[in-house]
Amino acid sequence: MFSMTHSRSLLTKEWYKVPICVDCPNCGAQTRSAGIVVGPSSLIGDPADSAENDILTRPPASLDGFAFVETLSGRTQNIERFVVNRFHSMFAFRNDCLVPICEHCTEGLAPPAIRSSVMNDFVRLGRRRLRVNERLLIYSSKAILTEFHGGTSIEETNFPYPDYAVVLVCDTESPGGDTGTLELWHSIARNDYAVLVRGRDGREVLRDAVNDDLASVVATVSDLGLVLTQLHLAQASSPYCALARDLFLKALGDAGYQQEHQEADHADL
Repeated sequence: MFSMTHSRSLLTKEWYKVPICVDCPNCGAQTRSAGIVVGPSSLIGDPADSAENDILTRPPASLDGFAFVETLSGRTQNIERFVVNRFHSMFAFRNDCLVPICEHCTEGLAPPAIRSSVMNDFVRLGRRRLRVNERLLIYSSKAILTEFHGGTSIEETNFPYPDYAVVLVCDTESPGGDTGTLELWHSIARNDYAVLVRGRDGREVLRDAVNDDLASVVATVSDLGLVLTQLHLAQASSPYCALARDLFLKALGDAGYQQEHQEADHADL
C-alpha cells in the first residue's frame, strides 16, 4: 500500500486527522489516538533548514497523492496551534517533533506502531465518504511522508466545509426513470443539513447546502420530483445515523411520503 519518501518540506491546507485504536507499545493498554494524512494538493520540496533556504527559494511540487505523516518538525508554530492545541489528548511535541501519544501513559507512539492502522482506516473512511479535510495551514521544514500506493481508491467528496458528515444515502429515481442517489449531510457545529444528488454514474448533479431543518430537505426532494426508493445508513453501527434515519422518515411522513417497510440499516419508501 505504501512506499517511503525522503525528508522534505511540507506546505499544506489539505490534511486529515484519522482516529485509531491501537495497543500502546509502552504501557500495553489499548489506546485511542490519531495519525495525520496529507492530500494531493500538498506542496513538497527540499528540506528547508534555514530562512535562506525557504519555500520561496525553490518552488515546491504537488504531492499528487495521499501520504501518511511519519514526522513533522521545524517551523512548528502553526502545527502547535492547529494540531497540538486542538487535539491535545492525541498529539504532543517531543524534541521539536510532532508525535501521536497514548491517552493513558502519554508516551509517544512511534510511526511503525500506527502506520498501517492510520492508512487502512483512512482508506475505509474515504470509501464511505466520511473523511474530513481540516483545511488549516501546516508548514514543516522537515517532514517525512509515507505515500499511499498509486492505485489506492478513495471517494472524493469536495464538500465546502470540513464539519459536515454524510449520515444517510437514499437511492432515487427521477420522473424520467433515471436512477441515482441522494446524500443527506449534517453539521452539528452549524446545526444545518445539506443535500448532494448524484447521477447513476456517481457524478454530482446538485448540491443544496444550508437547510435549517429536515422539512426544508424534504421540500427540496419534492421540488426536484425525486422518488426515494431505499434509504441506507452511512455507517450501519452509528447511533447518529440511526437517529438521522428516524428523524428523516418522520419528516417524510409529515410531508405525505409513505414507508413500505424498515429493516435494521435501510428502509424502503
